[in-house]
Amino acid sequence: MSAFAKASELILDILASHRKLSQKGIATYGKIPARTVRYNLKQLVQKGLVRESIVWNDLRQKEFELGDGLCLIRY
Repeated sequence: MSAFAKASELILDILASHRKLSQKGIATYGKIPARTVRYNLKQLVQKGLVRESIVWNDLRQKEFELGDGLCLIRY
């Protein structure tokens, strides 16, 4: 498993527990470098696992949440 796959899994776990977060928020919670978060979010959005939306209070920022292509089961 590559480092990016581990980071993607961590990002999905973070979004599952925090609903919507910015890229900076994901990097802070996961203690992951911002560049790694940016790369993995791009991959996850392309696969439909994560959905991005614009923050209307600050149009420069985006929020990320789990997409419709992912179903998480927690025990």
